[in-house]
Amino acid sequence: MSNPRPTLIDTDAFSVLFVRYGSSDHRIAGWRDVLVGRQVLVSFQTRAELLGGAASNGWGDRRTAKLRVMLDRTPTIGLDNEVIDAYATLFAACRRAGHGLQAKVHTGDRWVASCAIAKGIPLLAGDGIYRNAPSLDLVS
Repeated sequence: MSNPRPTLIDTDAFSVLFVRYGSSDHRIAGWRDVLVGRQVLVSFQTRAELLGGAASNGWGDRRTAKLRVMLDRTPTIGLDNEVIDAYATLFAACRRAGHGLQAKVHTGDRWVASCAIAKGIPLLAGDGIYRNAPSLDLVS
């Protein structure tokens, strides 16, 4: 049995696919097709954003516990020197190219992209800011 190909999923895509039950988002079917045969991973940034969103939106204990179980079942790319180096390189490249991912408002998105770049895996994202980002392999 072969190992499934890993794919990092950004916060928006993970939320739409796995958290917002009953979502009618038009992207769901295509994303599910793309993920067939792939192992889903998240970044430390996505995990923090999802848990922070649950806390700030006043989710109850039961709903938050379900989210934690889901996240605990999903491998998470943590912060390490590879990710930090990828972040620094990505930030500089985006700044030189005038890419929008350089903006302060996209700091979290840069961390997600840096996790994918550092580990050499593609990113499935719902946010257009990732398009044409230097060294980033996007799944579409």
